[in-house]
Parts: sequence; C-alpha cells; structure tokens
Amino acid sequence: MKFTSQFIATITLCVLAAVLMVLVGAGISFYQMGSAYQQRQVDAVVRLVDEGWRAGTEQQDSIDRWLPALLDVNDIIDFSVLDGQRILYRYQAESRLSASELSLEYRRNLMAHPDLSVRLVLRPPFYDIDHSLAAVSGLTAAILLVFVGLLFSLRWFRRQLRGAELLDLRGQLILDGKLGLLQHNPQEEWPHHASQALDKLLRELKDAGKERSRFDTFIRANVFVDKKIRIGNRVFFDNRLDAALNDPASHSGALLLVELQDLEYINYNLGYERGDELLSSASVYLGHLIRRYPGALQARYTGNTFALLFPNLVESEALEAARQVMKLLQRLHWPDDIREPALFIGGVCFRYGEPLNQVEEEAELALRSAALQGGDGYFMYYKGVTEENSGKGTVRWRTLLGRQLEQDLIRLDRQGIYTGEQPEPVIHELLARIHDEQGRELSAGHFIPMAEKCGLLQELDRAIMLRCLTLLQEGDRRSTLAVNISAASLLNRGFHRWLIFELIQLPKSQLSELVIELSEAQVSRHFQALIKPLRALKALGCRLAVDHAGQDVVSTQYIRDYELDYLKLHPSLVRDIDHKPVNQMAVRSLVGNCAGGRTRVIAVGVETQAEWECLHQLGAYAGQGYYFARPERFELL
Repeated sequence: MKFTSQFIATITLCVLAAVLMVLVGAGISFYQMGSAYQQRQVDAVVRLVDEGWRAGTEQQDSIDRWLPALLDVNDIIDFSVLDGQRILYRYQAESRLSASELSLEYRRNLMAHPDLSVRLVLRPPFYDIDHSLAAVSGLTAAILLVFVGLLFSLRWFRRQLRGAELLDLRGQLILDGKLGLLQHNPQEEWPHHASQALDKLLRELKDAGKERSRFDTFIRANVFVDKKIRIGNRVFFDNRLDAALNDPASHSGALLLVELQDLEYINYNLGYERGDELLSSASVYLGHLIRRYPGALQARYTGNTFALLFPNLVESEALEAARQVMKLLQRLHWPDDIREPALFIGGVCFRYGEPLNQVEEEAELALRSAALQGGDGYFMYYKGVTEENSGKGTVRWRTLLGRQLEQDLIRLDRQGIYTGEQPEPVIHELLARIHDEQGRELSAGHFIPMAEKCGLLQELDRAIMLRCLTLLQEGDRRSTLAVNISAASLLNRGFHRWLIFELIQLPKSQLSELVIELSEAQVSRHFQALIKPLRALKALGCRLAVDHAGQDVVSTQYIRDYELDYLKLHPSLVRDIDHKPVNQMAVRSLVGNCAGGRTRVIAVGVETQAEWECLHQLGAYAGQGYYFARPERFELL
C-alpha cells in the first residue's frame, strides 16, 4: 500500500473511531443521567409514602386520594407496599406492560416502618422518547458535517502528499535500476529540497559514471593503444591474433605486415614530427581500407611496421588486399627527398590452431622476402589456404545463404554459461551454424559478415530469432536463452517493428528469460541510434548484453546508458589471463566500471581452470568456454 493511502486510511480510521467513541460515550452518559433521574424519582416517591403511610383502612383511603396521581406523574406502572410477602397496598396503572416490553423493578425499605418494603415497576429511562429523524436531526447534521469535513480534508491531504508519493516512486525506480521508466516531472515531487538533493546526487553519480568510463578508457588505452598514432599496439595485436588462432569458429585468416622503410630516414633528416605525421596519415589510409573487411583491424607492430589482421580471408583475397594497401600508401604525401617510397608488405594466411609465434615468424619472413625481392613490394607466404578450401565469392555466398534460408537449414547450437558455483548453466547462448557445399560446418562469425555484404542479414536474423522464440516457448526445457542480433537489423524500422510484434505476444515471464546480445563494435558505432530500440526491448522485459567487450578501446558509457544486464569479455582478454598482468588490469577495469550497477561480467573463451580462477578473483560473474562445456546441438522438441 502506498504511503498516501496508508496515511489517509489512518486518518479516516482515527476520525471514525473518535466519532464512534463520542457517540458511545454520549449514549452511555445520556443513559446514566436518565437512570440517576429515575432513581431520584423513585426515592422521592418512597420518601413521601414513608412519611404518609399509616396503618388502618382510613389511612389507605387517604393515600388513594393523592398517591395514584403521584405515581402516574412519575410513570410508575406497578406500585406495591409489602409486609414480607403479603401485599398491603397495590396500584397498577391503566397502561399495562406487554410481554415484549422492557421494565425496571426497584425495591426500597421504608425507614419509618422497618417491617414494610415498597416495590416499584417502571419503564427504562427515555423509553417514550421519539426516535424519528426529526428528533435526531441535530445529531445527524453534526455527523454529516464531520464526514463532509473529513472528505475535504482527505482530498487536501491527497493533493499535498502526491509529491511525496512521486518522490517515493522515483526512489523505488532507482533501487530497482529502472530510472529510465520515470514518467513524471521531478518538479512535482515533495518535499522540494529532498527532490532537488536527489537530482543533484543523480547528476553527480552520472558524472562520476562518465568519469569512471573515461578513466577505464584511459587505462585500457595506455595498455593497448599506441600513444602516437592512437591505434592498437603490439600487445593489443598479439591478443587479437592469439584469439583468432584459437577460435574454433574461424577457419582461416590473413596477416599482413606493412613496413615503411623510409621512416627512419625521415625521422633522422626531417625530424620526428614529420615522421609521426606520415605514420598518422598511413594509419588513416589503412583504417579506410580495413572497413571494407568485416572484423579486420590494424595495429602498430614495430616502429615503422603496421600489422593488418583479416579474418576469413584466403591467400588470393589476401594478395588482393596487399595490392590495395600498396596503392593506398603510395598516395601518401611523401617528402620531396623521397621520390620512390620503400614500401614492403609481407603476408601469410593461417588456419585455426596454428601457434602465434609461428604465424608471426612466417609473416616477418614474407616481409623480409618482399624487401629482398623488390618488384611490386609485397610477398605472400603460401601455405595452401586456397579459395577451394575456404573462400567464396559474393555470388556463391548469396546462393549458399539463400538456399539455407529457403530450406530452413540453419541450425542452432547451445553453449552453457556457468557461475562455477552450481552445476547447471545460468544461461544458454544460441550459436547459429550452417553447412557449405562441401558439408563443412560454418560458424556465425564466418557467414554473418558475408550475409551483410549480400544483403541477407535481416532475413538471417529473422530466421534465427524465430527459432529462438520457438525454443523459448517450450515448457519442457525452460531456460534462459541468449541470442545475438546485429545492430543493422535492430536499426531497420521494418525488422524492429516485426520483432516488437513477435515479442509482445509472449508473456513477460518468458521474455525475462531472453537475452539480446550485440557486439561492442556495433554498439560503439551506433551508440545514439540504438538507445531507443534497446529501451523498447528493455521495457518489454528482455535482458540486454554486449559481447566482445574489450575487443577495441572504446568508451564504456553504454553500460549505464543501456542499463545492461551482462557484459561479455572478448576471448582475447581471457586467454592465458593468469599469465598476463596487462590483461588482468584491463579486465579489472571493466569489472570496476560495472560495479554499483546491475551489470554482470561474463568471461568468454575460458579453457583452463587457472584462467577461470583468475577471472573469478577479478570479479567475473560467470564463464563460457570449453572449460565448462562444449557447444551442443539444440533442436526443437
């Protein structure tokens, strides 16, 4: 019950109790006054009889002359003078008592005649009073006046206390972590000073959260970002390459090392500022290039060497990427002293499971070969990662994905997320899988970028979401399900309208078991645009998660603005974290940024007990990876 209702109910009960007590007390007092008056009448009659009583017949005739009139005046119905049990004198009024009427009987001894006693029978006090509405009109009017005054008082109290009720509502929303659902104006709250103080505290808390996010970004930037050109450094690149090599969903990838050999000459002869300017320009050019490749990244490998990582590329595609890099960098604004820039690119393709050091050594060998060979300036270390094995053109991808959607061949695996404290998973993440023409199983990370390139991303997300909602409604195996949706689909008005329509048909108890995941890269790219659709999903009861957190050094302000339920760490931060203090510091920073809210951190890619123990000590809520469970097929019942 709300405070206002409790307060008004208390006042109403108090007033009603007071009125009832006054009425009962007045009634009791009125009756007692009547009884006292009647007893005085009885005593007066007895005293007169005692004084006027004489024995004998003449005396009785004398009493008969004045006593009946006295008895009638005092409403005495039956009067008897007794000598023991013998009646010496009796008078009965003409108005006799009926069987249903009440009466009071009094007995008194005569003081002047000790052997005699008197018995009197009377009606109760005020028995003959008129009980009509007119008779009690004054009392009725007083009671009505009290209730009318009470009604107006309660209305006034309700208006005055509405502000306190609104203030209490905002406090409850803050405690529940649902302040975004606030609908009233805080200026309507009362007491005003308490409301203003709460506004100030919320502003300071929000500023502190932003400052914490900036500090978190600053910490990770100093760990993983090159200070001069503001791209990933060698530590960042090694983490990402190691994660790509150990990701079962990634069948292949390419690594290009780009060396600006003239940079040393520029630094020595023209100054380091000119060299840093050239490095920054090269980074901008390379950044525009890698945007064409989903999931690609660049980093500073050494002082004059860039590293470019391309997932899901084969050797022919990597060679074409090297040609494009060479053309771009030749357009740089080189100093006049350098007519033919010394640019060299060494590349290598890798498969899942290859050692990190081996891949980097092969890329460095290719880079040295490019410098020795001359010519075009790029060299590929061929290992047989060909198009027949891994690569596909856009037309072939469109054909493959179109057939998968048309024949409903998309399969879902599930992988549990465990807290380590209980044997059952707290969440099952759904992982989309398809098979290519050779029957090989392809993960979502392999075909989702191609679906986006072919324009089939929304249809693919719709098919996966329908399968997820069907699984969610199966009562025989009710569990929390997490599904990944692309930000591009959520931002599409038609897809978003369809998704909301499908979700509102489910009860809220089922929607609370659905976790919608988005990648951190997409969230940082579409931060403002995603606020409205994500809040709509949150209002329906769905939970929100962002995965691949820490993949890039971006602001984590989205954690509080989106009111996330889960933050999933990128596997590059998790792998061998027990041996990497730098990664531990980054994870501790992300966990600290979630402190004080409802967001829980989940570590993805946990493969050893040592990794999980380290992550658990750092504050991770749950883990996901081969250490806990491998993915398993999740079919409809």
